[in-house]
Amino acid sequence: MLTDTKLRKSLGKRRDAVEVLSDAHGLNVRLSVAGAVTFFYRYRWDGKPAQITLGEYPNLSLSEARERRQLYRKWLTEGVDPRQQVKFEKKNKSDAMTVDEAYTYWEEFYCRPEGIVGLPSNRRCYERHIKPTLGNAVVDQTTKGHWISTFDAMGRTVMAGEMLSIMKRAFRFCSNRGAINNNPLESLRRSDVGTSPAYQDRKLSDAEIKIIWEELDILPLHKQVVVRFLLLTGCRTAEIRKAKWKWFDFKDKTWTVPAEEYKTGKTIRRAMGDVTVSMMKTVQSLSNTELVLTKMNSRVKVPAPLNQGQVSEYARFISNRTGLEPWTLHDIRRTVATRLSELGAPPHVIEKLLGHQMGGVMARYNLHDYLEDQRHWLKVWHDHLEKVVGRPLIKN
Repeated sequence: MLTDTKLRKSLGKRRDAVEVLSDAHGLNVRLSVAGAVTFFYRYRWDGKPAQITLGEYPNLSLSEARERRQLYRKWLTEGVDPRQQVKFEKKNKSDAMTVDEAYTYWEEFYCRPEGIVGLPSNRRCYERHIKPTLGNAVVDQTTKGHWISTFDAMGRTVMAGEMLSIMKRAFRFCSNRGAINNNPLESLRRSDVGTSPAYQDRKLSDAEIKIIWEELDILPLHKQVVVRFLLLTGCRTAEIRKAKWKWFDFKDKTWTVPAEEYKTGKTIRRAMGDVTVSMMKTVQSLSNTELVLTKMNSRVKVPAPLNQGQVSEYARFISNRTGLEPWTLHDIRRTVATRLSELGAPPHVIEKLLGHQMGGVMARYNLHDYLEDQRHWLKVWHDHLEKVVGRPLIKN
Protein backbone atom coordinates (compact mmCIF):
# COMPACT_ATOMS: atom_id res chain seq x y z
CA MET A 1 0.00 0.00 0.00
CA LEU A 2 1.13 3.51 -0.78
CA THR A 3 1.50 6.10 1.96
CA ASP A 4 2.18 9.83 1.90
CA THR A 5 5.41 9.21 3.84
CA LYS A 6 6.67 6.77 1.22
CA LEU A 7 5.77 9.16 -1.62
CA ARG A 8 7.42 12.17 0.03
CA LYS A 9 10.64 10.22 0.54
CA SER A 10 10.61 9.09 -3.10
CA LEU A 11 9.98 12.57 -4.50
CA GLY A 12 13.12 14.14 -5.98
CA LYS A 13 15.28 11.13 -5.21
CA ARG A 14 17.44 10.08 -8.14
CA ARG A 15 17.64 6.37 -8.95
CA ASP A 16 19.37 4.16 -11.49
CA ALA A 17 16.16 2.85 -13.12
CA VAL A 18 12.43 3.51 -13.22
CA GLU A 19 10.53 1.88 -10.35
CA VAL A 20 6.83 1.10 -9.97
CA LEU A 21 5.03 0.96 -6.61
CA SER A 22 1.51 -0.45 -6.28
CA ASP A 23 -1.37 0.65 -4.07
CA ALA A 24 -4.48 -1.47 -4.65
CA HIS A 25 -7.15 -2.12 -7.27
CA GLY A 26 -4.95 -0.95 -10.14
CA LEU A 27 -3.53 2.28 -8.68
CA ASN A 28 0.26 2.61 -9.06
CA VAL A 29 3.03 5.22 -9.03
CA ARG A 30 5.96 5.46 -11.39
CA LEU A 31 9.22 6.71 -9.87
CA SER A 32 11.40 8.20 -12.59
CA VAL A 33 15.20 8.28 -12.69
CA ALA A 34 15.08 12.02 -11.97
CA GLY A 35 12.80 11.57 -8.97
CA ALA A 36 9.36 12.41 -10.38
CA VAL A 37 6.39 10.57 -8.87
CA THR A 38 3.50 9.89 -11.27
CA PHE A 39 0.20 8.13 -10.53
CA PHE A 40 -1.23 5.77 -13.15
CA TYR A 41 -4.07 3.28 -13.27
CA ARG A 42 -3.83 -0.22 -14.75
CA TYR A 43 -6.88 -2.14 -15.95
CA ARG A 44 -8.04 -4.47 -18.68
CA TRP A 45 -10.17 -3.43 -21.66
CA ASP A 46 -11.47 -5.90 -24.24
CA GLY A 47 -9.32 -8.57 -22.56
CA LYS A 48 -6.12 -6.57 -23.09
CA PRO A 49 -3.97 -4.70 -20.52
CA ALA A 50 -4.40 -0.89 -20.55
CA GLN A 51 -3.32 2.02 -18.40
CA ILE A 52 -3.97 5.72 -18.02
CA THR A 53 -1.93 8.46 -16.31
CA LEU A 54 -3.68 10.29 -13.46
CA GLY A 55 -1.20 13.03 -12.58
CA GLU A 56 2.00 13.85 -10.71
CA TYR A 57 2.51 13.87 -6.97
CA PRO A 58 2.22 16.18 -5.00
CA ASN A 59 0.02 18.22 -7.41
CA LEU A 60 -2.31 15.23 -7.21
CA SER A 61 -2.50 13.91 -3.65
CA LEU A 62 -2.71 10.24 -2.74
CA SER A 63 -6.32 10.62 -1.56
CA GLU A 64 -7.28 12.39 -4.82
CA ALA A 65 -5.59 9.65 -6.85
CA ARG A 66 -7.58 7.02 -4.96
CA GLU A 67 -10.83 8.93 -5.60
CA ARG A 68 -10.02 9.06 -9.29
CA ARG A 69 -9.25 5.33 -9.31
CA GLN A 70 -12.69 4.65 -7.84
CA LEU A 71 -14.27 6.80 -10.55
CA TYR A 72 -12.43 4.87 -13.25
CA ARG A 73 -13.53 1.56 -11.74
CA LYS A 74 -17.14 2.82 -11.78
CA TRP A 75 -16.81 3.72 -15.48
CA LEU A 76 -15.50 0.22 -16.20
CA THR A 77 -18.52 -1.39 -14.53
CA GLU A 78 -20.70 0.80 -16.80
CA GLY A 79 -18.82 -0.43 -19.88
CA VAL A 80 -16.91 2.84 -20.41
CA ASP A 81 -13.19 2.95 -21.24
CA PRO A 82 -11.59 5.48 -18.85
CA ARG A 83 -9.17 6.64 -21.58
CA GLN A 84 -12.04 7.65 -23.90
CA GLN A 85 -14.11 9.18 -21.11
CA VAL A 86 -11.19 11.35 -19.97
CA LYS A 87 -10.63 12.55 -23.56
CA PHE A 88 -14.34 13.33 -23.86
CA GLU A 89 -14.38 15.34 -20.64
CA LYS A 90 -11.25 17.25 -21.61
CA LYS A 91 -12.83 18.17 -24.95
CA ASN A 92 -16.02 19.29 -23.24
CA LYS A 93 -13.98 21.39 -20.82
CA SER A 94 -11.99 23.06 -23.61
CA ASP A 95 -15.16 23.69 -25.63
CA ALA A 96 -17.19 24.89 -22.65
CA MET A 97 -18.82 28.29 -23.13
CA THR A 98 -18.03 31.23 -20.93
CA VAL A 99 -20.87 33.47 -19.78
CA ASP A 100 -19.76 36.07 -22.33
CA GLU A 101 -19.72 33.52 -25.15
CA ALA A 102 -23.15 32.19 -24.16
CA TYR A 103 -24.64 35.68 -24.08
CA THR A 104 -23.18 36.48 -27.52
CA TYR A 105 -24.43 33.13 -28.85
CA TRP A 106 -27.96 34.02 -27.70
CA GLU A 107 -27.72 37.43 -29.36
CA GLU A 108 -26.46 36.04 -32.67
CA PHE A 109 -28.70 33.00 -33.02
CA TYR A 110 -31.91 34.25 -31.38
CA CYS A 111 -32.12 38.00 -30.77
CA ARG A 112 -30.91 39.22 -34.15
CA PRO A 113 -32.95 36.76 -36.27
CA GLU A 114 -36.03 37.59 -34.18
CA GLY A 115 -35.44 41.34 -34.59
CA ILE A 116 -35.32 42.04 -30.85
CA VAL A 117 -35.21 45.84 -30.68
CA GLY A 118 -33.93 45.90 -27.09
CA LEU A 119 -30.66 44.23 -28.12
CA PRO A 120 -28.38 47.30 -27.69
CA SER A 121 -29.84 48.34 -24.32
CA ASN A 122 -29.72 44.74 -23.04
CA ARG A 123 -26.08 44.50 -24.12
CA ARG A 124 -25.21 47.72 -22.26
CA CYS A 125 -26.85 46.41 -19.08
CA TYR A 126 -25.05 43.08 -19.44
CA GLU A 127 -21.65 44.72 -19.89
CA ARG A 128 -22.22 46.96 -16.90
CA HIS A 129 -23.61 44.47 -14.38
CA ILE A 130 -22.65 40.92 -15.41
CA LYS A 131 -19.56 40.89 -17.61
CA PRO A 132 -17.09 42.46 -15.10
CA THR A 133 -17.63 39.69 -12.53
CA LEU A 134 -18.77 36.60 -14.45
CA GLY A 135 -18.06 37.27 -18.13
CA ASN A 136 -14.99 35.00 -18.28
CA ALA A 137 -16.45 32.25 -16.08
CA VAL A 138 -17.46 28.96 -17.72
CA VAL A 139 -21.25 28.75 -17.46
CA ASP A 140 -21.25 25.07 -16.46
CA GLN A 141 -18.83 25.82 -13.62
CA THR A 142 -20.83 28.67 -12.13
CA THR A 143 -23.19 28.01 -9.26
CA LYS A 144 -26.35 29.64 -8.06
CA GLY A 145 -24.25 31.22 -5.30
CA HIS A 146 -21.99 32.97 -7.82
CA TRP A 147 -25.00 34.54 -9.50
CA ILE A 148 -26.76 35.54 -6.31
CA SER A 149 -23.59 37.36 -5.20
CA THR A 150 -23.51 39.24 -8.51
CA PHE A 151 -27.17 40.23 -8.29
CA ASP A 152 -26.82 41.19 -4.62
CA ALA A 153 -24.02 43.58 -5.59
CA MET A 154 -26.60 45.42 -7.72
CA GLY A 155 -28.88 45.85 -4.73
CA ARG A 156 -32.45 44.61 -4.52
CA THR A 157 -33.55 46.67 -7.49
CA VAL A 158 -35.72 46.44 -10.59
CA MET A 159 -32.52 46.21 -12.67
CA ALA A 160 -31.36 43.12 -10.75
CA GLY A 161 -34.65 41.43 -11.57
CA GLU A 162 -34.40 42.51 -15.23
CA MET A 163 -30.87 41.14 -15.56
CA LEU A 164 -31.93 37.82 -14.02
CA SER A 165 -34.74 37.60 -16.58
CA ILE A 166 -32.38 38.39 -19.48
CA MET A 167 -29.71 35.90 -18.39
CA LYS A 168 -32.29 33.17 -17.76
CA ARG A 169 -33.61 33.58 -21.31
CA ALA A 170 -30.09 33.51 -22.73
CA PHE A 171 -29.07 30.38 -20.80
CA ARG A 172 -32.36 28.61 -21.52
CA PHE A 173 -31.80 29.13 -25.25
CA CYS A 174 -28.18 27.90 -25.02
CA SER A 175 -29.22 24.89 -22.94
CA ASN A 176 -32.02 23.91 -25.32
CA ARG A 177 -29.54 23.96 -28.21
CA GLY A 178 -26.96 21.92 -26.28
CA ALA A 179 -24.43 24.77 -26.15
CA ILE A 180 -24.25 24.53 -22.33
CA ASN A 181 -25.02 21.64 -20.00
CA ASN A 182 -26.03 23.51 -16.88
CA ASN A 183 -28.39 26.45 -16.38
CA PRO A 184 -27.49 27.76 -12.91
CA LEU A 185 -30.36 30.29 -12.97
CA GLU A 186 -33.22 27.95 -13.83
CA SER A 187 -34.79 27.86 -10.36
CA LEU A 188 -34.17 31.52 -9.45
CA ARG A 189 -37.13 33.91 -9.51
CA ARG A 190 -37.17 37.68 -9.87
CA SER A 191 -38.31 38.00 -6.26
CA ASP A 192 -35.17 36.11 -5.12
CA VAL A 193 -32.81 38.85 -6.30
CA GLY A 194 -34.74 42.01 -7.17
CA THR A 195 -38.07 43.75 -7.39
CA SER A 196 -40.72 43.98 -10.08
CA PRO A 197 -41.45 47.31 -11.79
CA ALA A 198 -44.06 49.18 -9.83
CA TYR A 199 -47.51 49.15 -11.42
CA GLN A 200 -48.35 52.68 -12.53
CA ASP A 201 -51.89 54.05 -12.62
CA ARG A 202 -51.22 57.79 -12.93
CA LYS A 203 -53.34 59.45 -15.59
CA LEU A 204 -53.69 63.15 -16.20
CA SER A 205 -56.93 64.99 -15.53
CA ASP A 206 -58.36 67.42 -18.07
CA ALA A 207 -57.28 70.32 -15.84
CA GLU A 208 -53.69 68.98 -15.78
CA ILE A 209 -53.67 68.51 -19.56
CA LYS A 210 -54.71 72.14 -20.00
CA ILE A 211 -51.92 73.38 -17.70
CA ILE A 212 -49.32 71.23 -19.46
CA TRP A 213 -50.40 72.27 -22.97
CA GLU A 214 -50.26 75.97 -22.09
CA GLU A 215 -46.92 75.64 -20.27
CA LEU A 216 -45.35 74.12 -23.39
CA ASP A 217 -45.41 77.53 -25.08
CA ILE A 218 -42.36 78.64 -23.09
CA LEU A 219 -40.23 75.68 -24.24
CA PRO A 220 -38.10 75.57 -27.41
CA LEU A 221 -40.00 74.12 -30.36
CA HIS A 222 -38.12 70.80 -30.44
CA LYS A 223 -39.09 70.24 -26.79
CA GLN A 224 -42.70 71.25 -27.36
CA VAL A 225 -42.96 68.68 -30.15
CA VAL A 226 -42.18 65.77 -27.82
CA VAL A 227 -45.02 66.42 -25.39
CA ARG A 228 -47.54 67.67 -27.97
CA PHE A 229 -46.91 64.67 -30.23
CA LEU A 230 -47.42 62.31 -27.28
CA LEU A 231 -50.67 64.04 -26.34
CA LEU A 232 -51.92 63.95 -29.93
CA THR A 233 -51.00 60.32 -30.68
CA GLY A 234 -50.47 58.40 -27.44
CA CYS A 235 -47.28 56.87 -28.85
CA ARG A 236 -44.23 55.68 -26.92
CA THR A 237 -41.60 58.30 -26.09
CA ALA A 238 -38.92 56.34 -27.96
CA GLU A 239 -40.95 56.51 -31.18
CA ILE A 240 -40.86 60.30 -31.39
CA ARG A 241 -37.39 60.47 -29.83
CA LYS A 242 -35.90 58.39 -32.66
CA ALA A 243 -38.31 59.48 -35.39
CA LYS A 244 -36.97 60.31 -38.85
CA TRP A 245 -38.72 62.42 -41.42
CA LYS A 246 -38.87 59.53 -43.88
CA TRP A 247 -41.30 57.80 -41.50
CA PHE A 248 -43.94 60.45 -42.20
CA ASP A 249 -46.29 60.57 -45.19
CA PHE A 250 -48.10 63.87 -44.94
CA LYS A 251 -50.13 63.27 -48.09
CA ASP A 252 -51.49 59.95 -46.80
CA LYS A 253 -51.57 61.31 -43.23
CA THR A 254 -49.73 58.28 -41.83
CA TRP A 255 -46.49 57.59 -40.03
CA THR A 256 -44.66 54.25 -40.06
CA VAL A 257 -42.09 53.00 -37.58
CA PRO A 258 -39.82 50.38 -39.23
CA ALA A 259 -39.38 46.97 -37.60
CA GLU A 260 -35.74 47.60 -36.61
CA GLU A 261 -36.80 50.63 -34.56
CA TYR A 262 -39.95 49.23 -33.00
CA LYS A 263 -40.27 47.51 -29.63
CA THR A 264 -42.04 44.42 -30.98
CA GLY A 265 -39.70 44.03 -33.97
CA LYS A 266 -42.64 44.52 -36.36
CA THR A 267 -43.30 47.43 -38.72
CA ILE A 268 -46.24 49.50 -37.49
CA ARG A 269 -48.25 52.08 -39.47
CA ARG A 270 -50.60 54.55 -37.84
CA ALA A 271 -52.82 57.42 -38.88
CA MET A 272 -52.17 61.09 -38.12
CA GLY A 273 -54.84 63.66 -37.49
CA ASP A 274 -54.90 67.03 -39.28
CA VAL A 275 -53.55 68.78 -36.19
CA THR A 276 -50.56 66.43 -36.01
CA VAL A 277 -49.83 66.79 -39.74
CA SER A 278 -49.93 70.59 -39.50
CA MET A 279 -47.58 70.65 -36.47
CA MET A 280 -45.09 68.25 -38.04
CA LYS A 281 -45.00 70.18 -41.33
CA THR A 282 -44.10 73.32 -39.39
CA VAL A 283 -41.31 71.53 -37.57
CA GLN A 284 -39.96 70.01 -40.80
CA SER A 285 -39.81 73.42 -42.48
CA LEU A 286 -37.32 74.49 -39.78
CA SER A 287 -35.28 71.29 -39.80
CA ASN A 288 -32.26 70.35 -41.91
CA THR A 289 -31.56 66.91 -40.41
CA GLU A 290 -32.93 63.41 -40.93
CA LEU A 291 -34.13 63.24 -37.33
CA VAL A 292 -37.30 65.00 -36.19
CA LEU A 293 -36.12 65.82 -32.69
CA THR A 294 -33.08 68.06 -32.98
CA LYS A 295 -32.43 71.64 -32.14
CA MET A 296 -33.64 73.76 -34.97
CA ASN A 297 -30.99 74.61 -37.61
CA SER A 298 -28.62 71.97 -36.26
CA ARG A 299 -25.37 71.85 -38.22
CA VAL A 300 -25.09 68.08 -37.85
CA LYS A 301 -26.79 66.29 -40.74
CA VAL A 302 -27.35 62.99 -38.89
CA PRO A 303 -27.16 63.78 -35.15
CA ALA A 304 -27.72 61.20 -32.43
CA PRO A 305 -31.30 60.93 -31.11
CA LEU A 306 -32.10 62.55 -27.78
CA ASN A 307 -31.83 60.02 -24.96
CA GLN A 308 -34.64 59.05 -22.62
CA GLY A 309 -33.13 60.96 -19.72
CA GLN A 310 -33.13 64.21 -21.68
CA VAL A 311 -36.79 64.08 -22.71
CA SER A 312 -37.92 62.83 -19.29
CA GLU A 313 -36.68 66.12 -17.87
CA TYR A 314 -39.41 67.99 -19.80
CA ALA A 315 -42.12 66.54 -17.53
CA ARG A 316 -40.14 67.36 -14.37
CA PHE A 317 -39.50 70.91 -15.63
CA ILE A 318 -43.22 71.52 -16.14
CA SER A 319 -44.14 69.98 -12.78
CA ASN A 320 -41.61 72.14 -10.97
CA ARG A 321 -42.89 75.32 -12.65
CA THR A 322 -46.59 74.62 -12.22
CA GLY A 323 -46.74 72.68 -8.97
CA LEU A 324 -48.46 69.72 -10.64
CA GLU A 325 -48.27 66.35 -8.93
CA PRO A 326 -45.24 64.55 -10.43
CA TRP A 327 -45.98 62.82 -13.72
CA THR A 328 -44.01 61.15 -16.49
CA LEU A 329 -44.20 61.22 -20.25
CA HIS A 330 -45.42 57.62 -20.21
CA ASP A 331 -48.42 58.77 -18.14
CA ILE A 332 -49.56 60.63 -21.25
CA ARG A 333 -49.83 57.34 -23.15
CA ARG A 334 -51.99 55.87 -20.38
CA THR A 335 -54.09 59.04 -20.33
CA VAL A 336 -54.76 59.01 -24.08
CA ALA A 337 -55.77 55.33 -23.99
CA THR A 338 -58.10 55.90 -21.03
CA ARG A 339 -59.73 59.01 -22.50
CA LEU A 340 -60.26 57.33 -25.89
CA SER A 341 -62.00 54.45 -24.13
CA GLU A 342 -64.20 56.90 -22.18
CA LEU A 343 -65.07 58.65 -25.44
CA GLY A 344 -66.28 55.33 -26.89
CA ALA A 345 -63.38 54.16 -29.06
CA PRO A 346 -63.40 50.37 -29.63
CA PRO A 347 -60.55 48.48 -27.90
CA HIS A 348 -59.04 47.20 -31.16
CA VAL A 349 -58.77 50.76 -32.54
CA ILE A 350 -57.13 51.98 -29.33
CA GLU A 351 -54.66 49.10 -29.57
CA LYS A 352 -53.79 50.08 -33.14
CA LEU A 353 -53.37 53.75 -32.20
CA LEU A 354 -51.06 52.75 -29.33
CA GLY A 355 -49.03 50.54 -31.67
CA HIS A 356 -49.81 47.33 -29.79
CA GLN A 357 -49.85 43.96 -31.49
CA MET A 358 -53.25 42.34 -31.69
CA GLY A 359 -53.75 39.38 -29.41
CA GLY A 360 -54.52 35.74 -30.18
CA VAL A 361 -55.36 34.64 -33.73
CA MET A 362 -55.90 38.28 -34.75
CA ALA A 363 -52.16 38.85 -34.48
CA ARG A 364 -51.55 36.20 -37.17
CA TYR A 365 -54.56 36.53 -39.47
CA ASN A 366 -55.96 40.03 -39.10
CA LEU A 367 -53.39 42.36 -40.68
CA HIS A 368 -55.83 45.22 -41.22
CA ASP A 369 -54.59 48.44 -39.61
CA TYR A 370 -58.00 50.15 -39.39
CA LEU A 371 -56.62 53.45 -40.69
CA GLU A 372 -60.01 55.02 -41.32
CA ASP A 373 -61.18 54.06 -37.84
CA GLN A 374 -57.94 55.46 -36.43
CA ARG A 375 -58.52 58.76 -38.23
CA HIS A 376 -62.10 58.98 -36.94
CA TRP A 377 -61.16 58.43 -33.32
CA LEU A 378 -58.12 60.67 -33.52
CA LYS A 379 -60.46 63.48 -34.63
CA VAL A 380 -62.79 62.71 -31.71
CA TRP A 381 -59.79 62.83 -29.36
CA HIS A 382 -58.38 66.03 -30.85
CA ASP A 383 -61.81 67.73 -30.67
CA HIS A 384 -61.99 66.75 -27.00
CA LEU A 385 -58.44 67.96 -26.44
CA GLU A 386 -59.31 71.31 -28.02
CA LYS A 387 -62.26 71.72 -25.65
CA VAL A 388 -59.99 70.91 -22.70
CA VAL A 389 -57.33 73.42 -23.80
CA GLY A 390 -59.96 76.05 -24.59
CA ARG A 391 -58.41 77.19 -27.87
CA PRO A 392 -57.33 75.77 -31.24
CA LEU A 393 -54.53 73.23 -30.86
CA ILE A 394 -52.62 74.82 -33.73
CA LYS A 395 -52.17 78.56 -33.79
CA ASN A 396 -53.11 80.19 -37.09
